[in-house]
Amino acid sequence: MLVLVYGFLIGVFISLMGGGGAAMYLGVLTSQLGIATAVAAPTSLIVAIPALIFGCITQIRIHNVQFSLGNRMIVAAIPGILVGTGVSPLIPDQIYDWVVGTILIVMGLIVVYRAFRPAQHQVTGSARAWTAAGLGLLSGLMVGIGGLTGGGPTVAGLSILGLNALSAAGTSTYVLSVMAVIGAVSHLFTGTIDWLAGISLMVGSVIGAVATPLVLHRFDLTKVSRWLTPIMGLVIVYFGVSIFLK
Repeated sequence: MLVLVYGFLIGVFISLMGGGGAAMYLGVLTSQLGIATAVAAPTSLIVAIPALIFGCITQIRIHNVQFSLGNRMIVAAIPGILVGTGVSPLIPDQIYDWVVGTILIVMGLIVVYRAFRPAQHQVTGSARAWTAAGLGLLSGLMVGIGGLTGGGPTVAGLSILGLNALSAAGTSTYVLSVMAVIGAVSHLFTGTIDWLAGISLMVGSVIGAVATPLVLHRFDLTKVSRWLTPIMGLVIVYFGVSIFLK
């Protein structure tokens, strides 16, 4: 029952702010449910896929995805996913925990920073293409090693590249859904999935993601996200710190 509640709360966050939510799934699986990080990493990717795919379909239907930029990031991410997935089983458990814990803390701090300091500078020209490729590679490594969807650098990077909030969210959903599927498939061959915990989280998150818009459609979601975003970032930081303290 507790797993369903965690999933529901993550679904609420995802519905309000977009992204894959894998950092929060990973945090719950490791710090709250005590699942080994090496098992939680691929499980978090499996859990994140349904919401990402449904979100991607919606964003495509409303013409909110810039495929050229998104495809560039995906192509750059594939080598990172494959390398990260191949390396992750070779990393000792303690070091693996430190790596994932550090990633969660850094990602949480990035979310908090973005909440109070939106991107002011935009990259143009040839630097735009190279920046997109670099961010794609970084996101791919995060998917491969940490079992994250790479949502933090993807959304932040798309904003820096000049996309408005709606286009950044839509394109990010497209990129993350493809990366999550590739990462999940690659992890299936190298890791173990905790299907019981994963499916419970998945069901809870779907319920939260579906119910939230129905309840909050009368509210100003921009204002809600303004105070909810830093809270989400702090929660991710908490999950990362919990890994170090477990």
